Amino acid sequence: MKPLILVCTDFSTCSEAALQRAADIAGRDETRVFLLHVYDPKKAKGPGGRDLSEGDGRCWDEDSMYQLKEARHRYFGHLTDTDVQYEAIPSAHPSMEICKIAKDTKASLIVLGSHGRTGMLRRLLGSVAEATVRRAPCSVFVVREEATRT
Repeated sequence: MKPLILVCTDFSTCSEAALQRAADIAGRDETRVFLLHVYDPKKAKGPGGRDLSEGDGRCWDEDSMYQLKEARHRYFGHLTDTDVQYEAIPSAHPSMEICKIAKDTKASLIVLGSHGRTGMLRRLLGSVAEATVRRAPCSVFVVREEATRT
C-alpha cells in the first residue's frame, strides 16, 4: 500500500503553501493524500464573518467540504494516479484531532502550514503546528507562510 500524507488546512495563505508542497511530494513519491480541515465549532464564522448559531453548523460543514473539494482539484487534480480523500471535522482541539487521525490512518507524514507568529501573539493564540509537532505519531513538515516584502 502506498504511504499516506495527511495534509491539514485552515484555508489560509500559509495552508495554500502547505497544500502546494504536499502536492509536490505526492507527485514525486506517488503517495495517497488525506486533506483535513479541523475547526473549532465555537469559533466558526459564517459568510461575511458573521457568528454562527447552533443550527448553522451544517452550513459550516458544507462550506468546508466544498473548499476541500476545490483544494483537491486545484492542487492534486493533475495527479491522476493519486488517491485524494478529504474530510472536515469539528473539534475544540485541532492538534489532538490531527494526531489522532494521523495515528488511525497510519499516516507517514503530516503537512501543515504555520503563520509564523512569535512572542505574545503566539502565546495568546497558540500554535496548532507546534502542538502537532510535539504530539504527532509520525514526521511533520511545517510550511511557513512566505514573508511579505515591502
